[in-house]
Amino acid sequence: MELTQFFDSVEQHPELQGIGIDACSENNPGVIVKYSKNGLMTRIPVAAVEAADWTVLEEVLTGAREPQVLQHMTRVVGYFSRVENWNKSKVGELKDRQKGNYSIAG
Repeated sequence: MELTQFFDSVEQHPELQGIGIDACSENNPGVIVKYSKNGLMTRIPVAAVEAADWTVLEEVLTGAREPQVLQHMTRVVGYFSRVENWNKSKVGELKDRQKGNYSIAG
């Protein structure tokens, strides 16, 4: 699939939002897409977008299919890291985290 077709498909999808292009890695640029239902942002290498068709990419981005060719990124302590490099315990910690309304009681 061409990148322009991919971005058009993301733009037309009611639950997906294109965030941008991650060019931090010159050897492996990727696109970042946000799923509005759960707020998950997924980084997809450009090579994976070009190699797959829209139905597969949509299923992965919306959680209907297990991500095999995609990389998930998370920001933990001030920097981004790839989730697939983590061990089972660290992935479990990530799943256990919850969004909350954190404030200082005054």
